Amino acid sequence: MSKKGNAERQPTDLNELKKLVNEFVDRYSNVENEISLLKEDQKNLVDEYSDRLDVKTLRQAIRAANIKKKVDHKDTFDTFVDILDNRVGE
Repeated sequence: MSKKGNAERQPTDLNELKKLVNEFVDRYSNVENEISLLKEDQKNLVDEYSDRLDVKTLRQAIRAANIKKKVDHKDTFDTFVDILDNRVGE
């Protein structure tokens, strides 16, 4: 669907368009606020555990585990990682 098609479907009446835009902006702002709150919660969680765990390394491990979950051919992935680990060490 092209962007032009979406623009053609929006209301032409100014009051209707204004209402729709305001609704969108309100909802978008709410999502932005929720994201900010979640980031703050995440920071607090890291702070809470930082004296008991190497949180920086743990976060990298979580990232790697999430990537590995998405891989279809885990044996091939592991082989590639082994090759790259040896290469990076050069």
